[in-house]
Amino acid sequence: MAQNDGFDLGDIGDVVGDLISGKGFDLAALQPLWEQIQPTLKGLDTDQILDTVGGWAKDLDLPLIKDIPDSTIDDLKDGAKVPLKNLLQG
Repeated sequence: MAQNDGFDLGDIGDVVGDLISGKGFDLAALQPLWEQIQPTLKGLDTDQILDTVGGWAKDLDLPLIKDIPDSTIDDLKDGAKVPLKNLLQG
């Protein structure tokens, strides 16, 4: 079971199952989950952030944008709030 600073990423799949359909996903419904994960990224280096976000998106079969802007990565490093829409293809 994947764990990141006490937040259990293994249970997210169950919660998200109802939020994702064959037609896409609901960003607004996923935002609260993102807000729980995002603080665990503060202070990590760029590769760790990309690995964590990429793994989360892959586990949930979410369409991560191909090139996350450096400014978004910097905001995550600094602990600033970053909307999920800045990371996923809508």
